[in-house]
Amino acid sequence: MKISRLRIFAVFAVAPASAFAQVAATVNPSTAETQSNAGVEEVIVTAQKRAENVQSVPIAVTAISGDDLAAKGVSDAQAFARLVPNATFSDTNGEARINLRGLGFDNLWATSAEPRVAYHVDGAYLAQTADIFGTFYDIDRVEANRGPQGTLYGRNAIAGTVNVITRDPTPTLSGYLNTEIGNYSTHNVSGAISGPLADGVSGRIAFQTRNHSGYDLNVPANVDINNQDIQSFRGKLKFCRSANFTATLSADYTKEHDRIGGILLGLNNPDTTPLLPGEVLGGIARDGNPRHDYSNFLPYTSRTSYGFGLDAKLDLGSDFSLTSLTSYRRSNYQYNTDIDLTTLNLINAYNHIDAKQYSEELRLQKDFSRGNFVVGTYFFGEDYKSDTLDPLDLVIFGAPYGGGLLQGLAMGGRVRDRAAAAFGQFTFNLTDTTTFIAGARYSWERKRKIGEYFVLDLASPYDPNNSLQNTGPTLNDRVSFHNFSPRVTLEQKIGPNQLIYATFAKGFKAGGYNLGQSQPGYYPENLTDYEVGIKLDLLDRKLRVNGAGFYYDYKDLQVTVSGPFSAIIQNAATAKIYGAELELTFVPVRGLELDAAAALLKTKFTRFDSYDPSRPQLGPLDLSGNRLPNAPTYTLSYGAQYTVDTTVGSITVRGDGRSISRVYFDQFNVAPNSERPFTTLNASIGWKDLKGRLSATAFVRNLSNGLHKNGDFVYGGIVGYPLAGDYDPPRTYGVQLGVNF
Repeated sequence: MKISRLRIFAVFAVAPASAFAQVAATVNPSTAETQSNAGVEEVIVTAQKRAENVQSVPIAVTAISGDDLAAKGVSDAQAFARLVPNATFSDTNGEARINLRGLGFDNLWATSAEPRVAYHVDGAYLAQTADIFGTFYDIDRVEANRGPQGTLYGRNAIAGTVNVITRDPTPTLSGYLNTEIGNYSTHNVSGAISGPLADGVSGRIAFQTRNHSGYDLNVPANVDINNQDIQSFRGKLKFCRSANFTATLSADYTKEHDRIGGILLGLNNPDTTPLLPGEVLGGIARDGNPRHDYSNFLPYTSRTSYGFGLDAKLDLGSDFSLTSLTSYRRSNYQYNTDIDLTTLNLINAYNHIDAKQYSEELRLQKDFSRGNFVVGTYFFGEDYKSDTLDPLDLVIFGAPYGGGLLQGLAMGGRVRDRAAAAFGQFTFNLTDTTTFIAGARYSWERKRKIGEYFVLDLASPYDPNNSLQNTGPTLNDRVSFHNFSPRVTLEQKIGPNQLIYATFAKGFKAGGYNLGQSQPGYYPENLTDYEVGIKLDLLDRKLRVNGAGFYYDYKDLQVTVSGPFSAIIQNAATAKIYGAELELTFVPVRGLELDAAAALLKTKFTRFDSYDPSRPQLGPLDLSGNRLPNAPTYTLSYGAQYTVDTTVGSITVRGDGRSISRVYFDQFNVAPNSERPFTTLNASIGWKDLKGRLSATAFVRNLSNGLHKNGDFVYGGIVGYPLAGDYDPPRTYGVQLGVNF
């Protein structure tokens, strides 16, 4: 980083800032008004499986209430990630990829690999990242816990967790309806109705529809792509018929049909491969407009997901409580795309995933005079099935171009996953101001590969009615993993809502299989975290300062390397990660809020030998010293808003932005496969009536209409190793209207 950037970073790091955790969902309007006069509002989180003030939790957590998300114009996981220090987000082939502190999900699509950031909705883990998009609505709050959370959250929370807590049924009748209309034919609608159904029984129904036309254009067909057409529904029933027992039954459903797909972002090695094979044969792939796509085969996404959950709590007396969390999910995902990315009909891809998962968590908790403890068990099961067909023309192998497709490459299979764990955490107050926390989780996991196949058929004509059928031999295998993940924290209170802490923790991410590659299973990852942090409410709670510094010792990282036909997952040897984060909130006078969050991150492989198939002339490569994928050196978000009360209601003006350093998208750190530093700015002005029932907001996002990659991946060597992916949305603007009752 240049010295000038360091100076800029330092200025923002000490500037007044972050309204990240502003409004506690448990605060009623009258209390909120009182707190607004006093300073920064209290936030209640469940980062340690119990309701606590965020300022008393010794974890680097960013918590944002649903009301605050709406005030900031955040309506999806991507916008939320931009508010979190050391967080990035990419949407690749319709899959959400959240990264915390340089760790996330950088595998190619359809590998059965799971993310390093565990995403939960109402406590239930979602293994399929594509399901995330249908969950971000009717939100009570969102919590991003950075650092390994293996003790209490278990599966694959090696980088952290994102916990989405949706709104529960209310004892009185209430509801809302919001709509957003904007350019690109945007029409988003969300709403909910909640209230009592019987004595001790209440219900809630919420929905969301999101629609916009495509941000990119397929020129040959004159059809916009990377549009959105998604509908989601959630229902909840809450039973409180006795004083010591409550249960909440939930169900959700999401359906999506749109044309999401990666477009040509460049070439991984333009010096040695300046043209794609299709361009060499006379096809067209680009015309200078980065948002133009010349694929002859339009992308297509079809997704259906649904789930059920039961959250039951029993008060056993004597400050004991028992919690059971049961969840079942089903996800069906079809994704089609053009692989050669030209006007010629060289090779296409038909991908299908069918996954079902179920989990059960049972926790026993007790509070006592000097602390508390929680112990529990966890079980998770998933059946994952993937099928991919790549019909192709023999020109791929050097034959004359025929214009007709053969069956080509078919691969896939099933992975059956079973995991169990026992965990516990003990909190003991050594003195009135010093607290010791110790926890651990023992995990066992077994994965079975069933019926894996890889078939190359260069004789049969492509039959679209028989596209995903295996006709070759299959492979079966299984592998088991064991892990012990401890956590020890020492916390020292230095004043009301003021503490410092030091933590030693370990994290674990299971290994698995890369279906269709006929490769052995890859190994688990292991991470050791050394972390210190500080949380301060100052100036009579007008200033909040939260910071953390950390060092990671990372072993056996799972990385993806593209080959001639597809990709393999291999374990890198070791890596080191260290960094610092700072979040600030300043409310100098009533109505004015200033916010900022800054982060520095240093990542590097310390021992990793690999090869780059797109540059075979280089031979084996020593990647020691290279940065990890999706790990920017700095991220900086900042904002300011001012609310003034008038005789017709309140008016709020807000401006915010985010700056980020260069990001590499794979381990080879080549400039074409990266995004240079950029800044994005947004602005809005909103009105709310005196009773808070009617609201209207006008907004503009990405004011400069900047063109920024949010991620990409390298297609195989048979099509020249092109970079395919997506850009962040262009400049968008519109109006949001809302009514509450």
